[in-house]
Amino acid sequence: MLGSVLNYVALRLLGEGPNGGDGAMKKGRNWILDHGGATFMASWGKFWLSVLGVYDWSGNNPVPPEFWLLPKFMPIHPGRMACYLRMVYMPISYIYGKRFVGPITRLCKN
Repeated sequence: MLGSVLNYVALRLLGEGPNGGDGAMKKGRNWILDHGGATFMASWGKFWLSVLGVYDWSGNNPVPPEFWLLPKFMPIHPGRMACYLRMVYMPISYIYGKRFVGPITRLCKN
C-alpha cells in the first residue's frame, strides 16, 4: 500500500491527471480504495501525506521530539538507535512536533 499510494501521489504532483495514463491512474486509485485507502499504509507514508496537507496529523503514530531530552543513560534514548534510524527519527520527530504542513496549493486540493 505504501508504494502504491506514494507513487500515485508523486504522479499527481508531477501533473498526471486523475484519469490519465491511459486509465492507469484510475486503476491505481481504485486498487488503493478497494484495499482500504491511504489509512492502511505505513507510518512514513502517512507522515509525508500530512506534510503535504492531505492527511490529518491526528492519524499519525506519535513521534515525540521530547525523547531527545531524555538523559543519555536511558535505554530508550534515540541516540542509542542505529545511525541510519537516528538520522531519520530526528527530522521526523522535529516536523511531527511542529505539525508542519507545506503550503496548500490547488494541486494538493485536487
